[in-house]
Amino acid sequence: MDLLGIRQQFIKFSGRYDLATTGIEDFDTDAGANFFINAGMRFLDRRFYHAKTVGRRFDQVAANTWYLTFQNCRSVKEIWCNSDEERWQLRRYDYDTIRNSYPDLVSATNTGEPKFYCPVWIRSIDATDIAALGAFFNYVKTDDDGTYNGILWMPPTDDSYVIETIGHFNFVDLSDNDDENYWTTVAPATLIKAALYQLEVSYRNTEGAKDWLAAITLEGQGMEFDAVEQESNDEYLRE
Repeated sequence: MDLLGIRQQFIKFSGRYDLATTGIEDFDTDAGANFFINAGMRFLDRRFYHAKTVGRRFDQVAANTWYLTFQNCRSVKEIWCNSDEERWQLRRYDYDTIRNSYPDLVSATNTGEPKFYCPVWIRSIDATDIAALGAFFNYVKTDDDGTYNGILWMPPTDDSYVIETIGHFNFVDLSDNDDENYWTTVAPATLIKAALYQLEVSYRNTEGAKDWLAAITLEGQGMEFDAVEQESNDEYLRE
């Protein structure tokens, strides 16, 4: 099912025909329904651990690079570095430890294979181009819209590498009628219920919200059980 199918069912279950337009059976133009659908999807992303909670992204970085920023990552679990010949995991330290271990300007720090990393805060409160100063500060993104996360590593790269980020990622907001993702195709009924739950919350209807939450929890627990079963199956590890 795609976003259009989700919206159609959401409108029919909720009776809120004003939240979409273009025909009573089509609802192919959003007029507010997408807000509740995406809010429901965000709710599911954070509430349940499932087969697609953990994601990977791969970024090619050039020499003399020491940070990355990316969107829709709720938390970073692991960082790996890939060269043409090998692959290794970076060791995580807190920001203060890395800063104290590498106190010089970034421009004066010897390059090498990345060994250590830490997640960083990238919210900017001014327009200063910190990267251009060469100092070892938290890298901030002046156009951050709230969806960005980031990491920095040391030492700065001495060559081109592929940085692999493993973490918990949100799904991108649904906007086009043919948009699909895990929730729309694998668990469309759960997504529709989550959107209806968000609608009831907007009404401040406590009882209605509780009913939808109970139904969502029953379905979500099944997904969690499947994910845990897969991760805990150590049959081949014992051989």
